[in-house]
Amino acid sequence: MTWLTILPASAVAILLLYIPGAAIASCLKFRLGGVLGIAPLLSTAAAGLAGVIGGFLQVPWSVLPYLLVSALLAVGSLLLTRRIPWRLAAPSWRTLLPFTALALATLPMTWRVIQLVGSPDHPSQVFDNVFHLNAIRFILDTGNASSLTLASIQGVQGLDAVYPAAWHSFAALLVQLASVDIPTAENVLNLVIVVLLWPASCLFLVTKTISRRPAALIITAVIAGTQVAFPFLMIVWGPLFPYAMALSMMPVVIVELAALVRIGRTRTDPLPSWAAALVLSLAGLAFAHTSSINITVALGLPILAILWWRFMPHRDTWRARPAGAWLFTAGTIGILAIAALLWLKLRPAPYDNWGPTVKPGAAVGEILTASTMQSAIPAVVVSILSVYGLLTTFNVRKWRWMTACYAVLGGLYIVAASFPKGSIRDILIGTWYQDTYRLAALLPLLVTPLAVIGGLRLWDQARNSRLGARKWESWEASISRTGASGSTVLSAAAVVVFTLVASFAGPLTHYINGASSVYRFDAQSELLTPDELALIQRIPTHVPSDAVIADNPWNGSSLAYAYTGRRVLTTHLFSTDDPDTELINQKLGDAAGNPAICNALRNKKVQYVLDFGSRYLIDLPGSEKYPALTDLAPAKGLTLVDSQGEDARLYRISGCQ
Repeated sequence: MTWLTILPASAVAILLLYIPGAAIASCLKFRLGGVLGIAPLLSTAAAGLAGVIGGFLQVPWSVLPYLLVSALLAVGSLLLTRRIPWRLAAPSWRTLLPFTALALATLPMTWRVIQLVGSPDHPSQVFDNVFHLNAIRFILDTGNASSLTLASIQGVQGLDAVYPAAWHSFAALLVQLASVDIPTAENVLNLVIVVLLWPASCLFLVTKTISRRPAALIITAVIAGTQVAFPFLMIVWGPLFPYAMALSMMPVVIVELAALVRIGRTRTDPLPSWAAALVLSLAGLAFAHTSSINITVALGLPILAILWWRFMPHRDTWRARPAGAWLFTAGTIGILAIAALLWLKLRPAPYDNWGPTVKPGAAVGEILTASTMQSAIPAVVVSILSVYGLLTTFNVRKWRWMTACYAVLGGLYIVAASFPKGSIRDILIGTWYQDTYRLAALLPLLVTPLAVIGGLRLWDQARNSRLGARKWESWEASISRTGASGSTVLSAAAVVVFTLVASFAGPLTHYINGASSVYRFDAQSELLTPDELALIQRIPTHVPSDAVIADNPWNGSSLAYAYTGRRVLTTHLFSTDDPDTELINQKLGDAAGNPAICNALRNKKVQYVLDFGSRYLIDLPGSEKYPALTDLAPAKGLTLVDSQGEDARLYRISGCQ
């Protein structure tokens, strides 16, 4: 499969992520820029709500309930803003500049993704992808895209079954509408998230809070696409696809928070529209990845502080309108209480397998050099611009809030990278599994706009200096004598040089080359090899649709469910086993002479065994729970049905009749 063949699927993904949300944002009376900036978050909210409602009403997941819920949200938004005039207008040349800048990010980032993934049908050969692939199949198989039940494929119920399903829901829609297989749908969706949602969100943040100058847009586009920590790290580590989707839209939420205190150009849109958009966006974040709510809480604290800073000097207001002042105080206390509750409750079970990696000073150095997680190569251009931008904000009052937000995220990273295991570490970063990688991915949210501030300041200082102005005028005159436009040629050359230097004077090329092994698909692949996939693809010719296949998820055999729709006994590496499943995993070879095992097989409808040998994704104790399903050979009670290569074999259980 080539990347050109996925262009139709990519177009479908873009439409799914933008059109419903754009309709809702239009009804909230935003201008065109706001409509396009906020659209993915509102689309995600609609998809998440449609999944939950459909789960309750037992309406199968498809594009129809998604569009219906989107229409209802649009109508509700229209009623809420009925007194606000429509603000959409014909676009001018200036409104089209961000789209040009977006292309500057999209094209090189697409090339990087192609380098990383290799082929659009290559699955990520990493731990969490077993869950992601099978979860997409679960939605297609059951028609249930509810975030309240998605994790039930792991054998859990109740609150343990809650898992944000928006990313998986969109992937399932791609399979339905674009007729691609599940791994391709996964990669197409991630491609759109990385090369479109993320840079577009960064451009929205910069244009609303810093500047709309062409130079600002160019710097944003380049810097957004040249950082390892996000987005590339999150489609490799884990892989954390839903988390990547949430973070790709977080710059928009930062704008919405800033709008509550009327920072920058957020004043051009009505405050009620921003408030409604924030509420829906929080729903979208929750359905994308729950931890993003805690990120919003962390970033919201400096914004709340700004409100108090503005309110406190007006003491006459306290005397003239004491009821309003006390209401504001009570509201603040209530918000802080809710924030504390969310911070402590919206988190997974305690998990401290990842500990500190460096000393606090080294962690600070990693932040300032944009080389988190002990990257051997600092991101030179990103580092210089962001540090200079950070210094600039100390002298420019209107941008100091960014420094405060950056300090909050940087502080969380320092805790993850350097604090010892214990209760303090768990309270502060338990939401992210105390995982330094997840915290590193947050830093580009503020590094990008700070780099824009630094880049603009450096550019202006260079152009306005006596030497810089003289040199620029001399070069313009020399080029103009050739018949070309000196200003245009010099500007284009500056953009090209800046893009090349930022892209290659840093760790990105080195990282992409090394991380591409995660998507490698050959005989040495960690999770699924070509031989194993070839056997899986023949399973529908051997296994009836109502039969279940016993499997060991640690060797990739559980992916038979994702690829074929044939159910497997264990869908994920950390699935919770019931007594029947545990008996099958431990004693299947004794089925011919053991009625208890035969009863367990009948209870679970297990009729086949898929054996991919004893080469495991990760050599952890959990991989040893399946001795009866590993390295099998034809014997009494087991009949070889099909095989491929040395280790991939499908057996029919013939010992229980």
